[in-house]
Amino acid sequence: MLKNKILNFLKDFSTEPFDINSLLVSSYIVVNNIDVTKNILIKKYLISSSNPNYPKLFEFIELVKLENQNLSLEDLILLFEFVISPSDKMVNGAVYTPKYIREFIILNSINDRANIDDATACDVACGCGGFLYEFALKLNDKSNKPFIQIIEENLYGIDIQAYSIERTKILLSLLALSNGEDVKKINFNLFIGDSLEFDWFEKSLKISECNGFDYVFSNPPYVSSSNLDENTKSLMKNWSVASTGKLDLYIPFFEIGLKWLNEGGILGYITVNNFYRSLNGRALRKYFSESSFKFSLIDFGNEQVFKSRLTYTCICQIEKSEGLLSYTYSSPNKINSLKESDFVDFKYSDLNDFDGWHLDNIKVQLNLKRLEGSGKSLGELFDIRNGFATLRNKIYVFKPIDEDDEYYYFEKDSKSYRVERTICRDTIKANILKTETDLVEFNEKLIFPYTLTDEQSNDLFIEQLNRSVNIIPEKIFEEDYPMACNYLNDYREELGKRDKGQRNYETWYAFGRSQALNVIGLKLLFPYMSDNPYFVYTENRDLLFYNGYALVSNSEEALKFVQKILMSDVFWYYIKHTSKPYSSNYYALAKNYIKNFSIPAFTVSEKNYFMRLKRKSSINKYLLNKYNITDIDLK
Repeated sequence: MLKNKILNFLKDFSTEPFDINSLLVSSYIVVNNIDVTKNILIKKYLISSSNPNYPKLFEFIELVKLENQNLSLEDLILLFEFVISPSDKMVNGAVYTPKYIREFIILNSINDRANIDDATACDVACGCGGFLYEFALKLNDKSNKPFIQIIEENLYGIDIQAYSIERTKILLSLLALSNGEDVKKINFNLFIGDSLEFDWFEKSLKISECNGFDYVFSNPPYVSSSNLDENTKSLMKNWSVASTGKLDLYIPFFEIGLKWLNEGGILGYITVNNFYRSLNGRALRKYFSESSFKFSLIDFGNEQVFKSRLTYTCICQIEKSEGLLSYTYSSPNKINSLKESDFVDFKYSDLNDFDGWHLDNIKVQLNLKRLEGSGKSLGELFDIRNGFATLRNKIYVFKPIDEDDEYYYFEKDSKSYRVERTICRDTIKANILKTETDLVEFNEKLIFPYTLTDEQSNDLFIEQLNRSVNIIPEKIFEEDYPMACNYLNDYREELGKRDKGQRNYETWYAFGRSQALNVIGLKLLFPYMSDNPYFVYTENRDLLFYNGYALVSNSEEALKFVQKILMSDVFWYYIKHTSKPYSSNYYALAKNYIKNFSIPAFTVSEKNYFMRLKRKSSINKYLLNKYNITDIDLK
């Protein structure tokens, strides 16, 4: 692994792609004693003695030697990825894919193929060419075919960044040169373009002549919806799998890769692993099920592959032919020890495309079915509500340092303020709660420039839930609540930055979102994500909350009963096997992940007995009996 001094040298050297390419190409040629006489592309990047960067070249080479480092082609792949600007990485999702991952994907894709000489491979988001480089090595090893011939006949790639395509050409040219193959010009099948463009393949390669690739290998770009530009969002609509939930750039790359495979071809990706559980993966799951692809999925759970990004990944190998879905879990460093018996096969017809695939193993699958099918679900029994979102909680939420009959007093940014009590509501940050005593310690006040109007109903609870929320008109706000108005006005510029200043609110002091402003009732509060089941009951019907969720009901008995179930190891077992994992053994507790958990029917005597249980082991044992589960590991 390259050392920090080398990486820091590059960081300070230049931001210009040509300069960086020149330094790395020249260093590689010098360190590895390679003679270049013909290759025009590589000669363009060689730093001559008259070049101002010539001293820097030998300073870099000397640093490499002092750090006892070789400068291999694998090092160049890492360095090419390292020097990509943070802004480009955010927009295009570029990240270095470790060699052991690329090797595993390619070897497991080509192992069964008898004649590989003519096999074509494409990377639909090729970055700096790591997968194409790895495929060339394996193809050469199996066939002894010259590298230049492999590059011209077997390798294809596309990337949206011109500098990435240029670096892929450099990498493959150096591979040929390192093996004594030196020609003036190599005819690359590499294209600058957007894979989301539906017809790039026909335009570039004439699909009627090619009939698709034998292999598609890639680490598709992972870019969240908030970082996608409008053109990308528009292009994503070309692909049926990008039609549910928030847009994530990696999702359509499955459909893209499979579209350009020939029949029987194989796709090998390392990518984000939440598509088989998440809302935005719903259309993708349906696509897989309807096509019934032969699909091997190795899930890394919350273990990290990419050191530079906190991303949860899996390896997907998909053959463009009918078959089963085969699933297993592995640590990244143990993938080469996996055996066929480590995989569990699933028929697509047995999977739930809409709510998510539960793929852990057969026993777990049965347990999950019973945990979801033993009674009414949480989503049926309770109103599951999200917290409010002002988009500037640090302005609207405060902790009073004093109060009187008219005002709350607090300090912000070294300035003292007072605001009218009557415009404030009690609030709590749900994701820091562990016990009911926290409700007192962490109670805060929310400046609430709204009025609530009751809508008539025969059901008090329904009436409370249906209260309409209206912003206080600005003139009334100024006249009736001058202190609150003056305080918010001090932060008017900051409030205007919400949604990047591109959204028009009802008034300048309105909350960023209108959700959860009328959540009236008894509540069971819980966080967005947690490492343990924390569900805190509050009898404060008017309490508002943020950074979390709540089960809302009009029945204290019902909430305290379900609280005891949700605080059990049995519920946490369900979450660990159905929810989205995060680092440090945290799991998501979003509505989509808890709504299907069922609550068995209890008689009055059963409920009374259960509520008297104190020991965790006794609670778990009783619940497992109610769910008819006998084979389970709750650790």
